[in-house]
Amino acid sequence: MAQRLEYKLFEAMVYIHEGQFPGVEQLAQKLGCSRRTAERYLERIRLVVADDLVYNRTRRGYCFKSGKLDLPAFRLTEGEAIALFLGGKLLDQCRGTPYKEHVAEALRKICTYLARDVTYADVARPAGWISFAVGSLRGDEEQVLERFTRVHRAIQDRETLRVVYFAVYRGGLDQREIDPYHLYLHSGVWYAFAHCHTRKEVRIFALDRIHSIEGTGRRFERSPDFSPQAFVSDSFGIERGEPVDVAIRFQAAPARYVRERIWHSSQTVEELGDGGLILRLRVGGLGEVRRWVLSYGAGAEVLAPPELRDAVRRETKGLAEVYRHEG
Repeated sequence: MAQRLEYKLFEAMVYIHEGQFPGVEQLAQKLGCSRRTAERYLERIRLVVADDLVYNRTRRGYCFKSGKLDLPAFRLTEGEAIALFLGGKLLDQCRGTPYKEHVAEALRKICTYLARDVTYADVARPAGWISFAVGSLRGDEEQVLERFTRVHRAIQDRETLRVVYFAVYRGGLDQREIDPYHLYLHSGVWYAFAHCHTRKEVRIFALDRIHSIEGTGRRFERSPDFSPQAFVSDSFGIERGEPVDVAIRFQAAPARYVRERIWHSSQTVEELGDGGLILRLRVGGLGEVRRWVLSYGAGAEVLAPPELRDAVRRETKGLAEVYRHEG
């Protein structure tokens, strides 16, 4: 049957299929719902499997008479199952989230719905051939997990939070009230995009720099115009600022690597006769661009804007002083 079932109904069917023989009360407890809602789930399951759902008086619970759940609409092909396993594997590597156990449980349930000619080994073996270099997590993993869980709940409940935050720009602690909108992972760091009551605008808060966090019990209304994608669209990575035009000349050797990637949606490339190139971008937040340019050493030269060129010059001058004396 091609009817699409929501997750809770799907979970109820798997629970019965596993031979737990749940009664209405047990099913309601498992699903975290009321007795009446559990009864409605059972009614909807009957619409799908008809007489196959029966009540076992000896076990005082429900089961499938055929002994197995047979839903062709839920049958996954080998390719679909592998894709889901890879997605779970990627999520499992995103440290600092509470999803590890949920991923394992979801994959176990997925195995129930493999096509008859597809086995767990058929799916797990190819998934084992692929890895993702997500990078290590910045900060203490347990602390980041705690912050992630609390902020995630506040996003769901739309609750204003009170946080004590380490402000890097001044090297001290600040107390802020924030309305969290979105969680974002970038280069091994979890960030919260949140409306700051002090700054009166959406700001970025690194979870590992939050020293304490508590709920206020107050609810907020998220701005309907906020888009996490648009919020960082001008950034070179995560850092935000007024967008400016940037031009960087790369010599031939590093140019081979630079031209292989799209570094920013605004970029244009001007090829030079010596094998080099000039990369032009319009980005906000020049600190990340400065660090990126410095990673290429003498193979990259900032042409514009002047403030970025001066910042790189000061940095390289400082490096020259560090290495001026040997021993």
